[in-house]
Amino acid sequence: MNDLTLRVIVVNTGTKYDSWYNNNIKHMIDTYSGLEYDEFHVLQDDRYEMQVANKLIMFEKFTDGQNIYFDLDTVIKGDCNNFLTENLTVCKAWWRPPVHSPINSSIISWQGNYSHINDLYESQEDYYMLKYNKGIDQYLYELFSPETFTDGFCSYQTIQQNLPEFPVVLYNQRYQYLTSPGWWTQYQLPVPSFLQQPRKLVHPSKSG
Repeated sequence: MNDLTLRVIVVNTGTKYDSWYNNNIKHMIDTYSGLEYDEFHVLQDDRYEMQVANKLIMFEKFTDGQNIYFDLDTVIKGDCNNFLTENLTVCKAWWRPPVHSPINSSIISWQGNYSHINDLYESQEDYYMLKYNKGIDQYLYELFSPETFTDGFCSYQTIQQNLPEFPVVLYNQRYQYLTSPGWWTQYQLPVPSFLQQPRKLVHPSKSG
């Protein structure tokens, strides 16, 4: 793997995430992840009506080397080299019932060319947007059968403590938590005043 270009990828489209989230996750990756990457990319291609589907564009853009993607609402506080895989790999969503899909795409890792994933979606965007209206996890699971990570991460939906066995904590669309007071602030960049939540937010339910 040493002779492959290592890319770290994040996606920020629409108006949901301020640029602080881009800088913040890069800070955590640079400081704690142990990933000696060659390139860091923030994709801002706003091509699809369903915003989360814009994540698929990275498969079109990066068709060689070793690639790893992180959602912006993620806290990285430890080594992430175990997440580097050859085959397409995502997270097993062990913290929730598999209502529409047993996987979660907050972390995605792959080597080589998986451009067919985006090509298929783009070829029939309206159809796939309607069929997989809950997001891209079900799309990936049913059509491309990715492998899964089963450890090294947890979801803040079910585990709110800062536990050493989880170097990565997924906030699963609860991005406002990252700008409220909590243990995670010790790993992050300072939060600008206009993003700060005035108080610690109430813990999420376990059903999300």
